[in-house]
Amino acid sequence: MEDIISKLPSNIKYQILNQLNKDTAATEGQPQPATNQIRNIISQEYLIDLCSDIKSEHLSFFTKDRLHQLEYDGYFVVDDFLNDRDFVERVHNESVKQYQDQLLKPASMNKGADRWHDKQIRGDSILWIHRDPLKNNSNELNRPGVEIYESIPNVNKLLDRLDDIKNELDLVVPSFKVQKSQTQLAVYPSGGKYVKHRDSFFSNDQLNQRRITMIYYSNLNWTKGDGGELRLYTYNKNRKDLNANDKEQDHYIDIDPKADRLLIFLSPFMEHEVLECIKEPRVAITTWIY
Repeated sequence: MEDIISKLPSNIKYQILNQLNKDTAATEGQPQPATNQIRNIISQEYLIDLCSDIKSEHLSFFTKDRLHQLEYDGYFVVDDFLNDRDFVERVHNESVKQYQDQLLKPASMNKGADRWHDKQIRGDSILWIHRDPLKNNSNELNRPGVEIYESIPNVNKLLDRLDDIKNELDLVVPSFKVQKSQTQLAVYPSGGKYVKHRDSFFSNDQLNQRRITMIYYSNLNWTKGDGGELRLYTYNKNRKDLNANDKEQDHYIDIDPKADRLLIFLSPFMEHEVLECIKEPRVAITTWIY
């Protein structure tokens, strides 16, 4: 049975888990032994499968090496993503202007009545970017800090490029099945940081599960000593001593937030933190793929 299940696409495994959960609920929480066996087999696996069924004819931004690195190392970095300094500068200036005009809100933890702030934990200010309000849930649009902007044309062009990556992923890895995406502009002042965390936790709720994080940096003239590096705690799918539930990970790499750099990593597995910023503002534009 284990060999058969291991060959299934990730999305089918998610569907199996969801159905098993429904069956357990229907029987008043008394799962059958076979149900537990199947659930245990699937739950022990990494369900972000990017390499087992690649449609090579659709490869453009992605390569087989990049997909392999993303699945097995958990991340990869692309420098000179836009390869146009003037374009990068316009993206940066538009982002900073939103911050200077006080349109960004102090970042918080949790949601709704459980929301709280602590600059010692997270010191950035953020803006959720929704480019098409008709496609967004009205309740989401009414959340504090959510704004619709048409005054950032170059940021929107950047987001078009990130959308191209998302759409290509759907073509290259059909089993991944992109559900939606979400974008946030974050600006860190001098002294700002964000302690070690994950962007999501592994779950079977595929619709609301952040699976891939894409962070674009526009920080022109960033140099060593300016701070704000993203410390990424490394993960390797082949290491049996390291998995998504580990609390201690001593291996890390510091990613410099320099201009025109794109960092892509697996949201549920990659713990990371933003080191204290010395030079301000530090700009990052993040799109999460669900």
